[in-house]
Amino acid sequence: MVDMGNILLDNMLVKNLRAYPVLRRRFRTYVKGIDKLPEGFTERKLFYDYIKVRRRNPEKRVSMSEYTIFGFYSLPEEEQKKFLTDTEATLLMRPYNAESEPYLKDKVAFLQNFSQFVSRDWLYVPDEQPEAFVDFVKRNGSVALKPKLSSWGIGFRKLNAEDLDGIEDMDTFFQELVEGKYLAEQFIQSDERLARFHPESLNTIRVITFRNGESFEVFGCGLRVGNKGLHVDNAHGGGIFCEMDPETGVIITDGLDEHGNYYECHPMTGTRFKGEQIPCWREIVDLCRRASMTLPCLKVVGWDVAILPGGKLELIEGNHNPGMNIVQAPAKHGVHDKFANMLIDFYGYPPEPESKETGT
Repeated sequence: MVDMGNILLDNMLVKNLRAYPVLRRRFRTYVKGIDKLPEGFTERKLFYDYIKVRRRNPEKRVSMSEYTIFGFYSLPEEEQKKFLTDTEATLLMRPYNAESEPYLKDKVAFLQNFSQFVSRDWLYVPDEQPEAFVDFVKRNGSVALKPKLSSWGIGFRKLNAEDLDGIEDMDTFFQELVEGKYLAEQFIQSDERLARFHPESLNTIRVITFRNGESFEVFGCGLRVGNKGLHVDNAHGGGIFCEMDPETGVIITDGLDEHGNYYECHPMTGTRFKGEQIPCWREIVDLCRRASMTLPCLKVVGWDVAILPGGKLELIEGNHNPGMNIVQAPAKHGVHDKFANMLIDFYGYPPEPESKETGT
């Protein structure tokens, strides 16, 4: 006898209905960051349209931010299909990038394997004693604290040497960092040509590259800058991003944040985005090319590069499953087919998954 209860539980519509209250609460919070709702939309209408987009594109797992920054509210379904969501990008890259994950996701492993491209001082807190940590902070003046497996700027803290005097229980504070598996890095600053966008943050260039043997190509790139006096440049941390021309390093769009707000100029400094030339562009591409040759397993990587005072380049991190928002959202052009085809051109079709029945 057919179990109708199980059928209903597995039904996508039922799952959507169960998720509805949670999505509604999250959307109400998210929409507060939108400076101006799209023309013809109220908050309620925008939410129901978002739900409709999710139901029509179940394979995309469209996030609230993706719905807004891609402009899905004004696009027909066939145009929505052209965009590559984070979920889709991860699924496409996973067969090719699985081997590189341990070297890129773990910030300590990254620093160890890419030391030739890193000049900043660093220390992995769980491997040290409290005295060594305090000496490290005092020696560098300011340090960036990051959980070694974090992303999107989650868990980031800036600690200044003078802040140490305000910590009442250093042993407890240190133990919290140990339990959180924190990495401490020398807090570095951008060259004035990038700092002028937002001086409080380390502003970085994201470069998405493909590499197979000696073949190397830049798929896309963009500039990421902080906002509101925060120390991170990540969009999820309140930052602003814009797309660049991979041939010239010139910014080709206005700035955009994760709520879909556009900025012709940075709202705090008034620095214009579109048309600005990123310095040292050829050198940045060459750095990413050389970094991509470091390990045989590196295929598709999203490199974050900083330009330090005096024009010195610093590799901040590499991402094994880089999101494609920075090369889609600012100019509103989807890269789904371009990215999928480039994966096949560079690496061929992914292997077929093993059969659960035969184990082959």
